Amino acid sequence: MKKFLMTLVALVCLVATASAQTVYLSTGDGAVAYHKSKNCSYLSNSKNITSTTVADAKKMGRHECARCYGAAAAAASKKAVEKKATTTAKKATTQARDEKGRFVKKADTEKKAAEKAVKKEKKAAEKKAKTEKKAAEKKAKTEKKAVEKSIKDAKKKSTPARDEKGRFIKKAA
Repeated sequence: MKKFLMTLVALVCLVATASAQTVYLSTGDGAVAYHKSKNCSYLSNSKNITSTTVADAKKMGRHECARCYGAAAAAASKKAVEKKATTTAKKATTQARDEKGRFVKKADTEKKAAEKAVKKEKKAAEKKAKTEKKAAEKKAKTEKKAVEKSIKDAKKKSTPARDEKGRFIKKAA
């Protein structure tokens, strides 16, 4: 009986550590696998590597790395991930529904999409006009400064020369 209980406790501990095993993920756009080690050669070019559990990695749609877990395990895991992706793709192609769960006509969704596109274009045009206005104001300001500087320089040239005591110096003719 004692031996049975010790075996049971050991088994529970083993299962708990296996499910909470730390794995490593690359956060890049093309990343699709999770790895046993940070030192996996497939992670060598990754800039951002995060650690998580196997369960969380699978929830994110990741499969086992072929290099870390072996090709057979990775292939089986990849098939499961692909199956999940196809079911979510099927859900995405179903007919649109409104907030109450009723089906929405395709024309209504297209109309809303067109309205959204028009709003987006209008916003972009307003932004462009605003930046052009700022650029014109900046150009006018720099031109004004240039004119003021040239006037100031002209005044400096028109004043007669003076000596160290402040007396006017006559030009030699």
